[in-house]
Amino acid sequence: MKLTKAILAGIFCLSLGNAYASETTKLEHYILRYESGDSYDIQLTSSTITWTGVEGSDTGLTETDSIKRKMLSNDVEIIQWNEKSTAFVTLVLDRPHLKVVSSGKIAGDDWLNYGVIEEKNN
Repeated sequence: MKLTKAILAGIFCLSLGNAYASETTKLEHYILRYESGDSYDIQLTSSTITWTGVEGSDTGLTETDSIKRKMLSNDVEIIQWNEKSTAFVTLVLDRPHLKVVSSGKIAGDDWLNYGVIEEKNN
């Protein structure tokens, strides 16, 4: 009887582990192209952004930061984070219109950029 209970407990634990292991983190992948000439390859999860500068002033730079996300409507979202450079960034993604607005502040500088979103397939 003890052996049967141990086997059943083991199967139960394995099935729980497989259920959690099968959950995958949703990854969103975009190219953001701004009117300023800057472009960024960004990858978003529920809690992080990884951005890479592909054109403009941040070309070749890459960073992963923790983010806070809030849906403003079904398809418009605001995302905020602090970069390691101490820049505070706010990003508004308007998915139905493929538009992006980015604003940021760092000591001695701030910006407000408009651009377009290109969705990337992973």
